[in-house]
Amino acid sequence: MLFNQIWNIHKDHLNNFIKTKVDEEYLIDDILQEVSIKLNDSLIRNIEIKNYKAWLFQVTRNTIVDYYRSHKMNTISKVNEVVSDYNSRACICDLSGFVIKEYLPEKYGKPLYLSDIEQVPQQEIAETLNLSLSATKSRIQRGRTKLKDLVSECVSISYNNRGQISDFQLKKGCELPRELKNEMDRINLFP
Repeated sequence: MLFNQIWNIHKDHLNNFIKTKVDEEYLIDDILQEVSIKLNDSLIRNIEIKNYKAWLFQVTRNTIVDYYRSHKMNTISKVNEVVSDYNSRACICDLSGFVIKEYLPEKYGKPLYLSDIEQVPQQEIAETLNLSLSATKSRIQRGRTKLKDLVSECVSISYNNRGQISDFQLKKGCELPRELKNEMDRINLFP
């Protein structure tokens, strides 16, 4: 992928994320620009990046943390918040991809994984899977519904006032499959 393609897909999401961690507008722009430079540099050096979204968010978090550390601001709680936020989001994203691949029928799982985890445009997914765009959209939506139903059976999810997941708890009496527990251990989802 070319820099502009990757950057245009993710820059607004990164900008919004930075706004939740940094108050000063000029810092938001500086951090976003620094992340874009790191992406461009990595592409020029042919560094393998398997998941651009996850990579960009990790680089953004690290850049924010570096900023707070380098300016020796009395913001150790901010640094901890950014690092903690990274750890929880990375694990949830990894686990979502695993559940989609392992537990949803391929008919719905494959288009959903490409759309929501790999961030592939729906038109490209339609072409790859030899489906119409409307069939692709329908399968992605059904996949999301099936994923939500599957997760809701064993997990209680709490949302913040922005509609983002703020916490989740395993429901009492729900036994997770062994391979799912192994994956959760692998990505250190639970301490």
